[in-house]
Amino acid sequence: MYHLEGKVVVITGAGSGIGKQTALAFGREQANLVLLDKNGETLRGTAAELAQTGGKARTISMDVTCEKQVKSAIEAIIAEYGYIDILVNCAGVSTMQWSWELTEEEWDFNMDVNAKGCWLVCKYVLPHMIDRRKGRIVNTASMGGKQGAPLLAHYCASKFAVIGLTESIAKEVAPYGITVNAVCPGYVKTPMQDREVVWEAKLRGIQDPEQVRKEYVALTPLGRLSVPEDIAKSILFLSSDQADFMTGESIKVSGGQL
Repeated sequence: MYHLEGKVVVITGAGSGIGKQTALAFGREQANLVLLDKNGETLRGTAAELAQTGGKARTISMDVTCEKQVKSAIEAIIAEYGYIDILVNCAGVSTMQWSWELTEEEWDFNMDVNAKGCWLVCKYVLPHMIDRRKGRIVNTASMGGKQGAPLLAHYCASKFAVIGLTESIAKEVAPYGITVNAVCPGYVKTPMQDREVVWEAKLRGIQDPEQVRKEYVALTPLGRLSVPEDIAKSILFLSSDQADFMTGESIKVSGGQL
């Protein structure tokens, strides 16, 4: 559908959640996948699931916050494939806390993975795309990058940063035919959300964490939580030639939130 056969696609955070489903979606498009994640075990699980559907991928365990590891991984990919057509930055984390109770460690953790990690991978992929005068980058931001939310000041700050990074890089590399866009998921049913509803219930004094999830659904006009596949579809579109005149955009994939 998207004519992505044979494209060299690099996906960070591919071990679970949105990153995993994005990898499976690109696999169905017969792309050449390189999957990156800090968690080698979950990364191997994604590769095994890909193999069951006829897809294949190279996996590299990598921490997006470590410049040395990022540089080494991208160099290895270029040495093997010669180029990178598409980069999808899905690596991300969250924690929850009232802003006045936040620790410096929590702040740095969210900013390092979500914002710095996104920038570092772009930093080492972009020169190769610039040399070829072509490429697609899709960053995973959040509805929390469009509007602040209680208990998520640090997380929202990191996702606002991803949107600013996306818009800035898009303008820098437009003359080279490279597009850079972001997706902004809303309430997505992932293992991350499973942790978040427990945290939020505790911080708000709610007895049943599932009550928090029901609130998420009530805030979504289309009447359900999104699933990682919803986000993967938008990432595929932004990675394809169908979106070749879109750049610097931050697309809401949230079931009508905001």
